[in-house]
Amino acid sequence: MITILGGEMLCALGDKPQRLTALRTGISPLSSVKVNVGGKELIYPYYRIDDGSRISDHTIVTGYCKQIVSDLLQQNFTAGPLALDYSRVGLFLGLSAIDYSLAWPIEEAVDSSFVSRCRRERVGGGYYLASLRQTFGFSGPSLTYNTACTSSANALLGAASMLASKVIDYALVLGLELYSPTTLEGFALMQLLADSKARPFAEDRNGIVLGEAVSVCLLSRDDIAPSKWSLAGGVSACETWSVTGTDPSGSGFARVMRGALAKSQVPPEAITLIKAHGTASELNDRAEMRGIEQVFTDIPPYLSLKPWFGHTLGACGVAELLLLKECVDSGFIPAALNSTPLDAEFVQAPLAEKMVIDNGCFMLNYFGFGGNNSSLVVSKAGS
Repeated sequence: MITILGGEMLCALGDKPQRLTALRTGISPLSSVKVNVGGKELIYPYYRIDDGSRISDHTIVTGYCKQIVSDLLQQNFTAGPLALDYSRVGLFLGLSAIDYSLAWPIEEAVDSSFVSRCRRERVGGGYYLASLRQTFGFSGPSLTYNTACTSSANALLGAASMLASKVIDYALVLGLELYSPTTLEGFALMQLLADSKARPFAEDRNGIVLGEAVSVCLLSRDDIAPSKWSLAGGVSACETWSVTGTDPSGSGFARVMRGALAKSQVPPEAITLIKAHGTASELNDRAEMRGIEQVFTDIPPYLSLKPWFGHTLGACGVAELLLLKECVDSGFIPAALNSTPLDAEFVQAPLAEKMVIDNGCFMLNYFGFGGNNSSLVVSKAGS
């Protein structure tokens, strides 16, 4: 059994007590960011970790990664601090932007002053993991995943596979997404960004709200480090409906949800709650609901976590897992945020009231731009 031992994250919601307060009370600390699109300066809602500089400086990226890994390693677990054999620790990184520094040639084409403001080191995802290996002394395998919004969810699946085969005994799985002007401008040009807040599954939803997150999750096996939390299984698969979009019937989404249930040996009726991908884009939300309706005769409670801290793209696999875990460990699932009035096509509304719960079996959906879809099943045993 693959165990989930703990995690740390940085996001717009602040530290863990602040995150839990926000989720309990429905607080969403939404800010904004300016974007240059076609020579026009536009303002879009955005969730930032902080107000620090972002542009093409790899020391900022590695600094955040080192901070969360250091914080995680210093945590006190049930049996005290874990003594890890660093030669048996694998590193896995999921991110949607392979190389933040590659933004500069695109940016300088529309903003000549950008040249004087950026650092031109060309640094990719492997560099961030190499920096962690050098800083902490990890010597196990390291892998990066770049599959759009499923990146760190697929990193979790990759880590679970290596753990199950006993190639490693522990896995540090990171999800990384920081502000990239190229990413934001791309979504803006495709007219996919909301003009206010994210409203997943709501009738008047009008697009996604992006956000930042840097997160890390520690996995192991029950023969090495038992835990009440486990990654029961999951499936990732690609569909080829179009270059960017998903089959509107939801069949691609249904395929991975069924696969995750089969892989986990969990019947649909045993799912306590679905953590939906819930981007608040018109077509994706509709396809996700159609997929859910194909898999579940009785639809479990469901919600999207993105209205609290944004769509964190490649980081959402780990970040949303940790947010869900923190809530369940604190005895609740929050009521869905910004999801009314419900789209008239949907047969069941998201979770309307806070759920009191401290264990269960949860499906986590992640569906990527370009057609890669992933679904995981995680569970927490009762006392």
